[in-house]
Amino acid sequence: MKKIFTTLALIVFALVAFATDGIFSDEGGGVITKQKVKKTAFSHVVESWHVPYRLTPGTLPHTVRKVHNAAANGLTANFSVQDGSSQQSVWAENFDATNSLSAWTIDQGEGNQITFELKNASTSFSTIDEHNVTSLHIEGGYSMPRRTKGYATSGQITIPANSQLHAYVSMSSNMSNYASLVIQISDDDFETASDLWTSADVTTSGRQWVAVDCDLSAFAGKTVKLRLYYGPGKGDSVGGSLADFYVDGMTVTGVNSIDQITVKTGERIQFVDLSIGTPTSWLWSFPGGTPTTSTEQNPEVYYEQPGTYDVTLKVKDSEGEDEVTKTAFVNVEGQSPIAGVIWPSEFRDYNTRMRMVAPLAPVTYKDNSQLYPTSYMWTMMSEYEVSGSTIIPKIYYDKDVEYIHEKLNKYYVTHIVQNETGYDFVDDSVQVQFAGLVTNFQKGDTYHTNFVDGEITLPGANTMGITAWAEKISKPSQPVLMTSMFINFTKASASELTEQITPVTFSLYTSENGLPGSRIDILDTWTISELNYAMNNAGGAVEMELSKNYVIDDEVFVVIDGIPAKNDNFECAFAMAPLRDNGNTAYMLKNDEWRPFTGYFQAAPGGQTSLAVYPYFSYSVLFKADVEAETNVVTRDDTPTEVGKEAGTVAIPVFAYLGVAQYVESSASWCRFTGSPQGEYTVENVTVEYDTLPEGIDEREALLTVTDGVQPLQLRVVQKRSAATGIEGVTLKDTKKHATAYDILGRRINSTSTQKGIYIIDGKKVVR
Repeated sequence: MKKIFTTLALIVFALVAFATDGIFSDEGGGVITKQKVKKTAFSHVVESWHVPYRLTPGTLPHTVRKVHNAAANGLTANFSVQDGSSQQSVWAENFDATNSLSAWTIDQGEGNQITFELKNASTSFSTIDEHNVTSLHIEGGYSMPRRTKGYATSGQITIPANSQLHAYVSMSSNMSNYASLVIQISDDDFETASDLWTSADVTTSGRQWVAVDCDLSAFAGKTVKLRLYYGPGKGDSVGGSLADFYVDGMTVTGVNSIDQITVKTGERIQFVDLSIGTPTSWLWSFPGGTPTTSTEQNPEVYYEQPGTYDVTLKVKDSEGEDEVTKTAFVNVEGQSPIAGVIWPSEFRDYNTRMRMVAPLAPVTYKDNSQLYPTSYMWTMMSEYEVSGSTIIPKIYYDKDVEYIHEKLNKYYVTHIVQNETGYDFVDDSVQVQFAGLVTNFQKGDTYHTNFVDGEITLPGANTMGITAWAEKISKPSQPVLMTSMFINFTKASASELTEQITPVTFSLYTSENGLPGSRIDILDTWTISELNYAMNNAGGAVEMELSKNYVIDDEVFVVIDGIPAKNDNFECAFAMAPLRDNGNTAYMLKNDEWRPFTGYFQAAPGGQTSLAVYPYFSYSVLFKADVEAETNVVTRDDTPTEVGKEAGTVAIPVFAYLGVAQYVESSASWCRFTGSPQGEYTVENVTVEYDTLPEGIDEREALLTVTDGVQPLQLRVVQKRSAATGIEGVTLKDTKKHATAYDILGRRINSTSTQKGIYIIDGKKVVR
């Protein structure tokens, strides 16, 4: 499959390279030229696509010129940045010396339950500091009744202006239920204290080194002490236990004045005011940056294009002002863009695991690339075009593309982006079909249930404060009708009657800021015993018996709640995809807060997955059709229907995959529906009658609205004095006399090579 994608991308690339000048050339970017494409085999060319291309920055000045205008009262403008090259350490503790802890005051809590000792971490700090010897290990007791609080307090530290605290803590957020580590600061020997950082705020899971960076500007000029405080976990106040932490690389830094910084495009720069005096206002100028100006004392800026840039700071106080310009202060190195796509929908066809989009309807592909591309290219090709002898794809150069897939089944999508440094591409495929079971499982995902232990069966029953589970369903490319849903259960057993009859509820929720919002409706309710029976007699696939069909035209969540807490006599679980590092659609309600799986059971970006929730969706595809009378060839027709000046009737063919459910209204009394919708044909004639055009009026228009029960369609009827008379609708042939099959464009299909999909047999819908 990847080979097909790569070949498609190369074909597209070659077409563009030969057909255009400068779009993919060596000028300013080192990108593959026509000559390189001609001389290099495709297998070698694609490898070179992944080589990072970088512009050579222009020659920098040998010296950096400063422009100063000093104020009479001594106010002097100056600035720097919070960056490794500008930071000056004023205090450090690496816990490498054997007597490191002698400089700290240790309190091990009641019964000396908390230990502070120097040892090697399970994940060595040498991965961050190659000269590391040991780290500080802090561990609580493993008896819950003996949980307590303890701390290690540093000696005195004088804090300079623009200072920061840097440290690393090795931890797992799974410990937050049992204990927390807080880094505190105090300037009165801990009569009062401020929390700088707490492990309870860390959401990534799995043992890892977490970087700590804290602003100390509020303590500038003061003498302080730092404290490593081991205390209670979430929902407790007594103390901590059953958890441990490692601490290393602690430093307090100030900022030196520097003359130049080198960054890459998109990297954020924290500027720092180092002016002498007490300015009351600041005006920064960052030509080429974002933002270009700022009145903050310490603004944050980034640059989208490579090059060298000046920075100017003007400061004022009540007696005067001063200004400094550092020429070529920021040297920005370019980065090749990273191609990305926002797909028309993210859910996938259950069988092919490709994203499922609607046919014969406009869908939008949006660029989601990073690192500032300046050129864009798209192409879409059906599998029938790819299997043909000649591929001449249509190419689009817009950032975003609206496209109508005119054939069913697989479409290959290629998106290439470029800037003056280099380029990147995405090649993938989508499944074009009207209806089917959908899933968020990706290709290669299998049914899986993780973490079966004394606390949790994931996803399902647990004792960790997780009370509900949710699966995100993306906004569809066109509105869909949800008619049924399956959920794959793996366990549902209970020995106690009260738990056997516990109702497990399946609901549809809105999406608010990417998390489950409010309940739309309860889809179904099952007891544990009913789930057990259905699971054992249907291979685990439990079908929700929806009381009605649901129109889905936005992102929603399927929420499962009511599962009792896990115990020795009860267990309930449903399937999910294996944990991966992308594509998370699974969420959990833990301690009354919704959060994604991402980074919880594994360190981020790991721990991502999807729940085994499978809605059945039918796309609403509704448009005015053009049906060729002799062959029944069906195509879209977005033009108005024109009628003559005399009264009469006209039949307007309408393609409705779900069938025309209702004639809604007409905007004008002179033009109206006759009859009623049949609702059983893919293409249906909507018959409209109209009155004679009054004298003195040359043209008038009416809008007639029909619906398939999901979305409306407006049919424009224009009556003109100059239009031809006697316009008649298309008479669809009698299917009893004609058994010829046509594809969704109405083209005749050879019965010996009929392709799977939806076909129109003389106007009727047939599934093969």
